[in-house]
Amino acid sequence: MEAARTGSLFATRRAVVVRGADALKGEGDELGAYLDDPSPEALLVFMAARPDKRRTVWKRLLERARVHTAEPLRGRAARAFVADQVRRRQLPLREDGLEELFEQVGQDLRRLMGELDKLEAFAGGGKGPLGAEEVASVIGRGLGQPLYRLGDAFTARRPVEVLALMETVLEEGEPPLKVLATLHYAARRVRAARALRDTREPRESLAARLGVPPFKVPDLMDAARSWSDEELRGAVAALSAADQAIKTGADARAALVAAVVRAAGRRGGEARSAPRPAR
Repeated sequence: MEAARTGSLFATRRAVVVRGADALKGEGDELGAYLDDPSPEALLVFMAARPDKRRTVWKRLLERARVHTAEPLRGRAARAFVADQVRRRQLPLREDGLEELFEQVGQDLRRLMGELDKLEAFAGGGKGPLGAEEVASVIGRGLGQPLYRLGDAFTARRPVEVLALMETVLEEGEPPLKVLATLHYAARRVRAARALRDTREPRESLAARLGVPPFKVPDLMDAARSWSDEELRGAVAALSAADQAIKTGADARAALVAAVVRAAGRRGGEARSAPRPAR
């Protein structure tokens, strides 16, 4: 209260910040008196993580104060904030580029803003719309390898690409069972897409039911047409066999490669040309 009431010779306006204000106790008489006659030169800021609103001092404060929450932005809120920043900066970032940004960086808002600065500088050279590939080439290393690419390649039955991506993520330290779980999830997503292919639901509704961004719905539906129910059952069986083999001590890479070739390969074509992964 003394700091708030004491003027300054060097500034007409001041901010007095009270950190750890959770510790405020008492009846708040002195604070109440200040709130009745606050200093016009001072902005008094109380920072508290979990204020005890049952205490008299907090009741008095909250009656008169303006409350601003400072929760970290997560999920849709973080995405909406970043999308708004992209619009404000007039950054030519496509929807798949935005998705790549979140996949690589996660929801660390400070890092996301830093990566937007880099993308803005890159786009300033007259580059066209930035998609997933351009974003991946510009931004720094993210929180982990983009396993979703592995799942997308499996869904689209591109075993050569699946094997290459799988080798990359394994070399980067991803556990084999996590890689296998990604492939299992991709197979389940194809099965769900096949079940919904004859519905007339809007894209946003399908995206919510399939657990993918809206822009991925057409590609997923197209990929689902390349699978038959029998092939999907075979793919799940191949992945389950790999799961059993890995958990009983078999070589994880060999089990994964065999599962991919059996599950995602096309007859007489691409699967046979898959390169042997490096040991």
